[in-house]
This record gives sequence, structure tokens and C-alpha cells, in this order.
Amino acid sequence: MNQKPTTSIRGGGIFVARLYELHADELLAFFARRTFDPQVAFDLVSETFATAYEQHAGCRARSARSRRAWLYGIGRNLLNDFYRDGAVERRALDKLAVAPIALSDVSFERVEELADLRRSRALMASALGGLSDQHRDALVLRVIEERPYPEVAATLGVSEQSARARVSRALRNLREVIELNESEVIERV
Repeated sequence: MNQKPTTSIRGGGIFVARLYELHADELLAFFARRTFDPQVAFDLVSETFATAYEQHAGCRARSARSRRAWLYGIGRNLLNDFYRDGAVERRALDKLAVAPIALSDVSFERVEELADLRRSRALMASALGGLSDQHRDALVLRVIEERPYPEVAATLGVSEQSARARVSRALRNLREVIELNESEVIERV
């Protein structure tokens, strides 16, 4: 399908439906491995395709690879929004006037299996265990407990700059584990 995507409403639906057929499962696994939450992953996939539908007229991708990259660009932006906001916004569902869909137990388990979440959780636990006490404590205070940096610094008895550095190093180490995990999963497929 190397032809230019159509920009009509009807054509946009066909264009996005084709992207969905090709990439929905891998996108679901992508989000699940990053959020460790099948419901959030499902919501992010839904929002990604709703946004793709809204923005299809602006897609200039001509090859399958570049259309996939365009779709993942949308998904990464939404994932960044999720991380920044702490929850998936329901913008796409509101725009389309669709009620949120709760995953059934079977669907929940399918997402976990698709994303190999048991393995990912074990890797993350191992990576957290591999952090120094200083880095792990800073990460837990800032990311898990959502404390502001001045409070993290006071709790750890260090400067705010040191607290920021510890959190940054811990996140970098965790990101490396996630990226290594992703490359191993891609190699298996």
C-alpha cells in the first residue's frame, strides 16, 4: 500500500482501519510494557487511533514503515502525556462520544500475555533491586510517592540538585533495562 493516504473522512476511516489491523496488537504490547497496566495500555491504543483518525489528513507518510513511525509518534506523545499527567485522559473518547470500555478478565490476561508483562515486571523488580540504595530511595520518593524535589532532598539529607541527579540516574538505569527488554522481544518476533 504505497499510495498516498486519502484525506476524505471516509478514506481516513479506511486508512486508520488498515493501520489498526497492522499495528494494534504490537501497539498494545508497546504500551503495556511501559505502563504495566493492561487497562491503561488499552486506553492509550484507543486514544492513539482516535488521534490518528483526527490527524490523518496531515499524514505525509508514503511507505508502510513511515506510516508505522507516524502512528508510533502519536502513541509516544500520548504516553508522554500519560507519564506527565499521571493518568490517561479521555479526550478521544469524549470527542467521539464513546463510553470507556472496561477490559474483561480474558482481555486483561490477553494483554498481559501479549506484552509478556510477567517477565517485564520481573525485569523491572530486578532493575530496581540493582539500583543503589541512594538511587532507589530517591526514585521511590519522587516517582512512586510523587513528592516534590525539595521534600525528596530534605528526606534524603542532600541538596535538591543531588536529589534530582539521583532520580535522573535511577530513571536512566531503568530506561536502559526497558530498552534492552524491548530489543530482546523484537529479536524473538
